[in-house]
Amino acid sequence: MKRSIPLTLCAVALLAAAPAWAARPFGSFGGKVGGGNAGASVLPLFGWALDDNGIAAVDLFVDGAPAGRASYGRSRPEVTKKHPGFPDSAKPGWAFELDTTHYLNGLHTVNVRATSKAGEVVSIGSKVFQFNNVTHNLIPFGRIEFPNSQAELRGNCNLEDPARRYSVISGYALDPGVQEDDTGIGYVELMIDRALWANSKVDCRFNPAEGGQSDCYGLRRLDLVPIFPGFKDAPHSGFRFVLDIGFLVDFVGYTPGSHLLTIRAGDVFGQVVKIAEIPVTFTCDEFISNEESIGEISTPANGLIYSGIIQASGWALDWEGVQSIEVFVDGQSVSFASHGLSRPNITALYPGYPESAAPGWVAAVDTRKFSNGEHFFEVVVHDDKGEDTLIGKLKFVIFNP
Repeated sequence: MKRSIPLTLCAVALLAAAPAWAARPFGSFGGKVGGGNAGASVLPLFGWALDDNGIAAVDLFVDGAPAGRASYGRSRPEVTKKHPGFPDSAKPGWAFELDTTHYLNGLHTVNVRATSKAGEVVSIGSKVFQFNNVTHNLIPFGRIEFPNSQAELRGNCNLEDPARRYSVISGYALDPGVQEDDTGIGYVELMIDRALWANSKVDCRFNPAEGGQSDCYGLRRLDLVPIFPGFKDAPHSGFRFVLDIGFLVDFVGYTPGSHLLTIRAGDVFGQVVKIAEIPVTFTCDEFISNEESIGEISTPANGLIYSGIIQASGWALDWEGVQSIEVFVDGQSVSFASHGLSRPNITALYPGYPESAAPGWVAAVDTRKFSNGEHFFEVVVHDDKGEDTLIGKLKFVIFNP
């Protein structure tokens, strides 16, 4: 039921959250991630920017020359809290990986400029950094993007059961250099408890049951090209390893419980380095009678303002199968989502789930049925065995003139 509130109170609330319109872009250049004013190889830089018309781009310059465009739209909760109401308030952060091998060693000035969607350009800060590039400092780097640290990796520990379950370890690896024969990744390896398990040069394969390319390096990562411009391997810098946890436990002899996953990379020059490491937990399906569903809400975004009918969206999976997906606003059921939509990025991370080929969902939500102001948005998955799981809850703002 739509609840009415005095228009004057609504106007006051919205004005309190609204920015000063027609203002120029503003923000901050935080400097180097982790602090300091010197570096070699890639220099990770960060900051934030906002504008009443929205931010169109954040560009970096070194000694006055263009260096590249930052990745904009990252979470900065402290900025969101301090500057609510702007178009990009929910995710005002930016990040940029500056490849210092493109410049001579010494002092360089890095300047950051923010451009609004109205075309206003403002410098939001500059800093001086010392670049120190020598061959022994230019080693491979990268990260494990999936799973998260402390993730629980599950498997079918009954090898007599032909239905196998797979866990994906994926991310990227890159290698900088000032010489052609010392630039680029040669191979990537997965280690379990610091012992070698798979090498991308000798173990790479294609297996549809495992979701495609497994134990491989060189997967397409065009999203990294603007983040690492000029890097030799950036367009194909992805790695993907696949583990059958049930096989590791029942046949190889790994115990259920805590283990360490390490990604090690070697460059074409022969330098080998550990580039990422996370603790995980191995467990068996037999230990749990019914798993909780997994998923996320893509739209609406936390803290943003919406009006009219919005198309809520996201993805959901359940090992027992997804029966239905229900959307709630302030605890009131408003819609059952349509599910079975393609989400290739999710499919690659969760092979073997009943709906992994098409885990996406959408639902129409009519915000006009609710009062203007802040509301809670929730999504619950009902699985094929009758169990319910809350896969997401966020706050969003409704404003219908």
